[in-house]
Amino acid sequence: MKPAAYYRGKEQTYLKHFFLERYLETVAFHIGYSHRDFAYVDCFSGPWQSNDEAFADTSIRIALDTLNYVREGLAAQRRYAAIRAIFVEKDPAAFRALQAALEQHQHAIKTTALPGTFEENIPTILQTVGSAFVFSFIDPKGWTGFAMDHISPILCHQPGEVMINFMYDFINRFINYPEPANEQSLDRFFGTTEWREIRNASDRETASVELYKEQLRTTGKYPYVTSTRILKPRDDRAYFHLVYATRSPKGILKFRDVEKQTTKEQDAVRATAQREHREQRTGQTELGFAPTEELSTGTQAERAKRLQEARTRLFNLLQQGPIPYDLLQPNILEIPLVWNTDLNAMLMREHNERRLTIQGLAPRQRAPKTGNIIKLP
Repeated sequence: MKPAAYYRGKEQTYLKHFFLERYLETVAFHIGYSHRDFAYVDCFSGPWQSNDEAFADTSIRIALDTLNYVREGLAAQRRYAAIRAIFVEKDPAAFRALQAALEQHQHAIKTTALPGTFEENIPTILQTVGSAFVFSFIDPKGWTGFAMDHISPILCHQPGEVMINFMYDFINRFINYPEPANEQSLDRFFGTTEWREIRNASDRETASVELYKEQLRTTGKYPYVTSTRILKPRDDRAYFHLVYATRSPKGILKFRDVEKQTTKEQDAVRATAQREHREQRTGQTELGFAPTEELSTGTQAERAKRLQEARTRLFNLLQQGPIPYDLLQPNILEIPLVWNTDLNAMLMREHNERRLTIQGLAPRQRAPKTGNIIKLP
């Protein structure tokens, strides 16, 4: 994909593509190695506002390049996975651009372009993918076109998982707008009228994201649903959340690994965007600016809050009885910005301070692992 500088003015899109590229590579390698039949579905593919003749700044090209890289990597290990990509686009002009993008970049990946809305194409998508593992990427412009009850067949497809761009900035603008058509569209989006209670919530962002995640969990019967937050480039406010639902504990672990990379990248990209904005406003170049490995103050504060939430969840779970480490791990890592290194450090610290016991811990073992049982003393 293009470097961050190419996305100047739309840094949030860069971060979305950064996350998609890395997670898609991870899931495709894992599934291609074990299932041998993998389908990627881009449900609102565009392309939109591409500034590159080769469409390198679009999710279409990023997905194709990534999937082809995975196919070649698997073949080098004598694993010959059937990898396909399905792209859906309703806008006629965008669909023609989509066809041009697919024709221009010939890969060994089998591609299908479907005109029309995502919702009306769901039967065709399911017929096309058959029993393949499906990773669906739902990246709309707003919150319409993927009503919860309409996309239920995609959510329920097994094996499979989904990543959805929850456009919080758009939703927040309209959540207090009492016009009946607007309320009904949000009813369809959330799959419930309970969102109306969010209007009076002290933390509307958290309440709306959590409600949507629980609706996904219930509709698709997913044991694990999580999210990660993408901020506005120059403001400490959410632009959107990438919401992820999976039936795999490993999926949660890999999602958090990619989030860790993206969080560091987001801090760096936002620092650059904010500096350039200040320089443009003042007309003065700032000296001494250099990238840093340290997370921003805001990110550190948010992580501290999430880590406390993780500790609370840990001991609430342990009150119910001993838990194998590999079952505890995904339940804790569902919490955004809590990474596997955090969980392991927390468990070892609480074990050393005798607030919990890691059963089966070897004398020189520095982190818990599969086979260990976590319980209260």
